[in-house]
Amino acid sequence: MFDALQELLDPIAFTIPIGENGFPIYWYGILIAVGIGLGTVWAGREIEKRGQSSDEFYNGLLIVVIAGYLFARFGYVIQDALSGGGPYNTFIDVINIRSGGVNILWGFIGAALIGVSYARYRRLKAWHYADVTGPTILIAQGIGRWGNFINQELYGPPTTAPWGILIDQRFRIPPFNDLATYPLETRFHPTFLYESVTLILGFILLTYLNNRFRDTWKPGTIFGAFLIWWGTNRGWVEFFRPDQPRIGNTPLSYSMLVAFGIAIAGVIILLYLYDKLPQSETARRRQLNSRRPPKPKRRRDAETT
Repeated sequence: MFDALQELLDPIAFTIPIGENGFPIYWYGILIAVGIGLGTVWAGREIEKRGQSSDEFYNGLLIVVIAGYLFARFGYVIQDALSGGGPYNTFIDVINIRSGGVNILWGFIGAALIGVSYARYRRLKAWHYADVTGPTILIAQGIGRWGNFINQELYGPPTTAPWGILIDQRFRIPPFNDLATYPLETRFHPTFLYESVTLILGFILLTYLNNRFRDTWKPGTIFGAFLIWWGTNRGWVEFFRPDQPRIGNTPLSYSMLVAFGIAIAGVIILLYLYDKLPQSETARRRQLNSRRPPKPKRRRDAETT
């Protein structure tokens, strides 16, 4: 299904003639940049429809993207080190994204913390900016996943499905690099495709809901829905990620727990926005008492002489 496309595309799109060996530009980076660009154009227009400043969005986006990539790298290094990966002997080894991977879930958490701090510092209506950020992440990552396909990474276990993809031996992780057990004709689950499809479908769904209910839903609703969609789908995709560090001998990965945690956070946000969070009996009584009109003060009877 994808064999001809794999043969046609090289991971390196072109090389800038700098230095002795030049500076290679990878398709992965190009596709990520295209995805971020498309998402940013949509988000800039949408934030203005909400009566907010697109300039503030663009300024904050630059800070958030940089912070997100740093946190994504740190999260990857921590998970890799916990599973025996590395070594990371120097700080350059830790921050060198081109020499290893990143984990977008940890990147999102870091970017969210920086984004909230920026919104508070600039006194912005954070929920509006969060609402446009969610779909932007979906389309950016959905397009960027095809860079994983070109790099022959982000694949799952072997499969006989007709949409399975071939992986060269040099790109295989153990034990799939054992050609005696897994010959070159072995096909693998296209995990990148599963995630890309869910991401792009999520972008289409959320932008549709946003256009229809922008003026009726509370700010933050789209963001909560994004967290549920993104976290849930990333969670089940993790079952097709043999490259992810597992927790002991369980089928659970660290990223899977983080993903489902993000989905739960989305549920909590929606419950909070619409006052549906469960309350203790004491808190419920206080809320009911605060809604009751104050009792009129009793006037003393006039003294008779």
